[in-house]
Amino acid sequence: MQKIPWAAFLWPGLPQLWLRGQWAGLAKALGAAIVLCAVLLGTFGWSELISAGMRNTLWIAVALFWTASAVAAYVQTRRRTNREQLTPAKDTFTQALDLYLKGDYFEAECLLVEMLARNERDLDARLMLAALYRHNRRYDEAAKQLDTLARFEGAEKWRLEIESERSLIAEGKIELERREENLPAIEPKPRLSHAA
Repeated sequence: MQKIPWAAFLWPGLPQLWLRGQWAGLAKALGAAIVLCAVLLGTFGWSELISAGMRNTLWIAVALFWTASAVAAYVQTRRRTNREQLTPAKDTFTQALDLYLKGDYFEAECLLVEMLARNERDLDARLMLAALYRHNRRYDEAAKQLDTLARFEGAEKWRLEIESERSLIAEGKIELERREENLPAIEPKPRLSHAA
């Protein structure tokens, strides 16, 4: 798990944005900035619009929200770190790779999906999951995984593999369409009459 500076916990939403690039973290950080600016403006800019008692209440609410957000982010980050230390990603990835090579695609997929639930930015797991989907002729799901993978920072190192997977997916779709076109139409079996 990557380290996060302690100061990042002082701004609501920043830890989620920093560690996992979550949109919810960005929304929380922007919302906190807007609320803080509004309270500052109400206190120092247009102080005649808000009574002194209301200003004090707003500042207490902001302080409580800020503190609760920092504590919650710290606890959540610690739990996530502990969980990742209990099940190292490398061991899980190695298990998934072994299962994939043995042909146990269902178990391999379960492990890979579990890895991505823990860390959605695990590029290796996402690329392997795309290959597994392609291998099982789940071309649309494989393409979605590759699209997601290409958006993450660090995906440049897998550019050739991503392009290769995309071309294999396209070839697989073409082959599947050819097979479907060449299949003979299945005619219904004639019914036997039971009249005797």
